[in-house]
Amino acid sequence: MTEITRLLPEDRARWAELWQDYLTFYKTSEPPAVYDQLWQRIQTGDGIFAFAARQNGRLIGIAHYLFHANVRGADVCYLNDLFVDATVRGSGAGRKLIEAIAEIARARGCSRYYWQTQETNTVARTLYDKVAKYNGFIRYDFPLNQA
Repeated sequence: MTEITRLLPEDRARWAELWQDYLTFYKTSEPPAVYDQLWQRIQTGDGIFAFAARQNGRLIGIAHYLFHANVRGADVCYLNDLFVDATVRGSGAGRKLIEAIAEIARARGCSRYYWQTQETNTVARTLYDKVAKYNGFIRYDFPLNQA
């Protein structure tokens, strides 16, 4: 059975492992200072929020989310990162994390709840296609730090 909770201070090491696995999947990395900053923001509720998925008390999944303004109405909720340990994928943890955030977004009066993933992330997209609607948008990233 999967339980959804807040991330607790004692989760720091396991959270870092899961976030590292998430970053590795997307072929990126972050320096330790970014881990420290993100953890601090999650713990203090400084604009970034998180849920933990646990099975038998063990942290097996994480979800980071935030809220931002919307020019066409009420604020929106953005699911920034979702990761479930590969050994327990398919157990419903990802869906429960998504639903927990949806509940918070509804309670906050958000007009929309969305996320993005790579086109080739077929495992995650199998779940996403069941719980959400693909709207056809493509994302572009403009480089702000030009060397």
